[in-house]
Amino acid sequence: MPSLSLTRGRTMAKPAPTAAAGWPWRVLIMWLVLAAVLLLVNAQGIVLERFGDPDDALRLVEVRDLLGGQSWFDVHQYRIAPPEGVAMHWSRLVDIPLATGILVLRPLLGDHLAELVTVVMVPLLTLLCTLMLIGRLAARFFDAETVGIACLVTGIAGPLLFQMTPLRIDHHGWQIVLALAALNGLSLRDPVRGGLVVGGALAALLAISIEGLPLTVVFLGVLALRGLLSPKTGFTGLFAAAATLALAGIGIFLGTRGTADLATHCDQISPVHLALFAWIALGTGVLAFVAPRRLSVALPLLGVIGAGTLALFLGAAPQCKGGAFVALDPMVRKYWYEGVSEGMPFWRLPMANAAETLLMPLIGLIATALLWRDARSQEERLWWRDHALVLAGAWLIGLMVSRAGATACGFAAVPTAAVALRWIVALRDVPPARRIAGYLGIMLMLLPPLPVVAWNRVSGLLAAPSATPQPMTMSGCRYAQAAQALDKLPPTDLFAPLDIGPDLILRTHDTVVATGHHRGSAGMRDVIAAFIGTPEEAHAIIRRRHTPLIVVCPDITEPATYIHYAPDGFMARLLKGQAPSWLEPVDLAPGSHMKFWRVKN
Repeated sequence: MPSLSLTRGRTMAKPAPTAAAGWPWRVLIMWLVLAAVLLLVNAQGIVLERFGDPDDALRLVEVRDLLGGQSWFDVHQYRIAPPEGVAMHWSRLVDIPLATGILVLRPLLGDHLAELVTVVMVPLLTLLCTLMLIGRLAARFFDAETVGIACLVTGIAGPLLFQMTPLRIDHHGWQIVLALAALNGLSLRDPVRGGLVVGGALAALLAISIEGLPLTVVFLGVLALRGLLSPKTGFTGLFAAAATLALAGIGIFLGTRGTADLATHCDQISPVHLALFAWIALGTGVLAFVAPRRLSVALPLLGVIGAGTLALFLGAAPQCKGGAFVALDPMVRKYWYEGVSEGMPFWRLPMANAAETLLMPLIGLIATALLWRDARSQEERLWWRDHALVLAGAWLIGLMVSRAGATACGFAAVPTAAVALRWIVALRDVPPARRIAGYLGIMLMLLPPLPVVAWNRVSGLLAAPSATPQPMTMSGCRYAQAAQALDKLPPTDLFAPLDIGPDLILRTHDTVVATGHHRGSAGMRDVIAAFIGTPEEAHAIIRRRHTPLIVVCPDITEPATYIHYAPDGFMARLLKGQAPSWLEPVDLAPGSHMKFWRVKN
């Protein structure tokens, strides 16, 4: 095996000023390669305009509504559960690049092509931002070759790359970009400049998704540790970050939400959260001014800030202590939320996905420990300590909420690349047999799910069919074809499974009872209760909702889930061809693979 020492070789820390020269060009080349691969792999979905997630389709609906005249401050989706609609918890920040792309391209390409090019290119530009931020971190300590390997590591990190594939226009990709921007801020030598970058990036991250709150705590905690252990710089970095977080948070709130809704929401940044940030900024400002040099003084002051933050939160928003989904209807929680794998802990994932979420950041953490051990200066040693702490925090968060694991994979890219390249260089001087074994080890290091995938392939050939619903391949349903038929009819309210609702309202002039978005919990409950209930129970719900048409795509996971829990329920009977007498099957769109039933009378 090659030596684990990183103090010798081509990836030596503190390279010469020219060692990483031209690194942005290397990043750009890697991006072009990855973009070409992603376009090729996703070509069928792009041609069919098939979004991989309902959130992406609904995001485009939201942007269309904005461009169609809906208020910037109004993020209601009025075509879900009409006429009141559903107040979405999404941020207009994510709509800006999408709306801008469509507006710029519309005069050149027309409405349809402008939208298609935008929803393909915006995720790829998100990937470019990600690679540039990772490349900058790699160039800070290593050479241009390490920059290229770091981009490669990013490109094979499945949880991260999934969020930046063409048509993936929801907010998760931008969350990764902003988290990496905060990490870059943490790496700056000037604590004030670094704090400004960290605070601004975290403010934007939290505006996009309150899921960034635990990661914000991690970053502020690392800055607090810096203040405790570095009396020379003190708490100026922490104060700069906290003050920027508070001020930028207030600015983004007013700029994207206005003052019409000042209520406390557990699923998005609200005035109570801004008050918490202001308190932290005030407390850290006092701490920076006092500049205590003894732990016996600094620790109690930090304790007061932390205790005050917790007391303010529990006192002003006690309903939020259970999380963003605490008020979710029990039926919706069981049949919908607990089936959303990206929001579940890693042990609820398929084994290959769990291996990626668990092992890729862990390997990066081990690599960071090696870099810390072999650092050639105190500055580098302190940086790798901080990097390890942030990566460890992101990893633990990702273990509990699997989609957050993508951020941890991004944080792990540079240290993993540095260690991998050191080993690649060392293997050039060993006998062929050991070299091959070493390369296999590096491959497993970069692709830890490989053994699991291989095992799944072998065991899958031998295993009996599973009784539980499994993720399916691309559906045969043709939503565009069905939409053409629906648009020939007068606008109506459709009763449909949650996951196809966004596609239906994206492609038609119709409305739906519910989609898979928790603020529409009442409609979601009605849809679930109807499809797992008896035909009589479904009839009562559908009559109360005044929905004259039922639409189902039979080969996606959601109908299979309802049939699994209710083998003799309404959905099961529909797909067996046993529709009750109050329904009339209609073939509105032959060849679309969609099923339709008209409610009589």
